[in-house]
Amino acid sequence: MNTNPSRRILVGVGNAGVTVLDMLSVEVPGMTGLLAVNNDRDSLNASIVRDKIEVPEGDPGEGFRVIDDEFGQALDGASVVILCGGLGGETGSFLLPALAIRAKSTGLTTMACVGMPFSFEGKHRRDLAERALEKLQEICDAVIVIGNDQLSGGSPSTAAVGEAFLLSDRTLLASLLALSGMLSTSGPVKITRADIHNVLGKPGALTHFGFGKAEGSNRLHEALERAMKSPLLALPGKGSALKETSMILLLLRGAKDISFAEVQAVVGKIEQIAGDNCQIKVGVHADGPLGSPLELYLLASSGGTVRKPAKTIESIEPSEPIGSNRITLPQPIKSIREGEMPSRRAPLEKGADEFFPALTNPTSKSGMKPAVSPKQMQGTLALDTYQRGRFDKSEPTIFEGEDLDVPTFLRKGIKLNPPSRK
Repeated sequence: MNTNPSRRILVGVGNAGVTVLDMLSVEVPGMTGLLAVNNDRDSLNASIVRDKIEVPEGDPGEGFRVIDDEFGQALDGASVVILCGGLGGETGSFLLPALAIRAKSTGLTTMACVGMPFSFEGKHRRDLAERALEKLQEICDAVIVIGNDQLSGGSPSTAAVGEAFLLSDRTLLASLLALSGMLSTSGPVKITRADIHNVLGKPGALTHFGFGKAEGSNRLHEALERAMKSPLLALPGKGSALKETSMILLLLRGAKDISFAEVQAVVGKIEQIAGDNCQIKVGVHADGPLGSPLELYLLASSGGTVRKPAKTIESIEPSEPIGSNRITLPQPIKSIREGEMPSRRAPLEKGADEFFPALTNPTSKSGMKPAVSPKQMQGTLALDTYQRGRFDKSEPTIFEGEDLDVPTFLRKGIKLNPPSRK
């Protein structure tokens, strides 16, 4: 199987993902490697994206099995796949993780740009989105998460509903352009895949994202100013989120005349905000005609769990359905390790492993409550002897005749009895 290190496939999933790819096709005419995947025939027919895969309506698990081989063939020759779509609906919440597993199982670097639902869309969609996001972050090398509520400033807005979703789509488009552009940087000033993973490969992390575009003699200052106004770069009560990060990805895209002086100036301004301890990784993608606008993208994250790039994808454990909707995922390959990659066109095994974890429920399927383990009782500590632990090999700290390296309750002979239970 031959792969092109520079070939990327951008996959728009569900209505939101297909809309973003249509916007991308208009923004960057002639861009290749776009693939629309949806179970909404009207949405696919209206899309201007050339390559499309229609998922049969009905059970999403069965629909995925039908398109599995076709999707594998669409990835042939690529080295990176970027999935894009909205979470919360059953189509995107199921297909995005399922397609990520399929892409990762063939050895591709797999990334995702996803939007979380607005709070007015309801708790069910939010719960569905959070479970799907958890799986995506386990599978993918990097995930950009766009919180729609955060886009609106975290408070009710008078903006029309259509405008709110348009803002969400435009932000997803910008994140897709940022990720694709960072993967395209080359030469002495570039961002590597390892850099992207270090920032966006932390499960549970909060994504911080800003972008701006400007032209003219003051283009860099104006683009940075617009990027810094993004609500996704703010933390409630803490100011700029960049102060809470350890690494920032900065991408500059535009004309061939982007100078090192401009790059140095923008890095200096960001360092003033983020602090000297924050590492800034810079990528420059300067291939546009002279006079074209300068685009500036900032990506960072805070929180989450640091992990190494996944070399093994473990099978997803069976679990309970969410509510009355049974969402199943074809059983993935039990263990996929480097050097043991299956054929790209080989379909995944059929199975009934369920995708989302069970909701907490004190009653089992049989109606019986689970057995409760007996409470453990705290005993009395023996104070006759003690050890100095890591201080055994060092000189004791003596003050007024007492060894301060020994805990006070041991030095004083205070007995710690278990609390009385009523």
